Amino acid sequence: MEWEREAPHLASLPRTMPYSVPDKYFNDLQTRINQSVFVADLMQKENQGFTVPQNYFEDLGKQIESRIAIDQINTLVKNDGFKTPANYFDKLQADILSKTTATKAPKTKVFRLWQTDLMKYASAACFILLAASGLYLNEQHSLKQIQKTEFADEQMLYDIDENVIFEHLEENQTVTNNSSASETEMENYILDNFSSNDLSNNL
Repeated sequence: MEWEREAPHLASLPRTMPYSVPDKYFNDLQTRINQSVFVADLMQKENQGFTVPQNYFEDLGKQIESRIAIDQINTLVKNDGFKTPANYFDKLQADILSKTTATKAPKTKVFRLWQTDLMKYASAACFILLAASGLYLNEQHSLKQIQKTEFADEQMLYDIDENVIFEHLEENQTVTNNSSASETEMENYILDNFSSNDLSNNL
């Protein structure tokens, strides 16, 4: 009671709380303290600031438009939903039958092999020309082969030794060793009595 005697004016003042606290201050106090600590930790980090995803601003307009379109679709679905036309299921079977029975089989297209008579004659002429060319080339080839064989036979006749001819004549007892035949007679005799295979074997 001593301070009341020393300060009577102060003691006469009403005893009220000079500081006011907001409503539910202590209820949210822990959450706000945690948020303040979290922000302080972020500020102390070396890499400060916020990072933006790659191509964020280039695609921002498309993202906003797509989000608006999705919201509009959601509002339409919530309000209207999906509706079927009136009497849809009553007419469904009749519509299906009319569409399936009314379809016609596709017509088969016929392509003529010969469109005009000119094509017939042109193809026949080409066939004849090819056949004649083949026969001509075959005949020329056979003539060349015959000429080659004849040339080879003549060459072998010139390459035969006279002693071989005389020995063959002695075996057949047609001429004697002392006989002297001319070259033309020997050549005619060889061509008449020997084949090309015999001549090549005796060489």
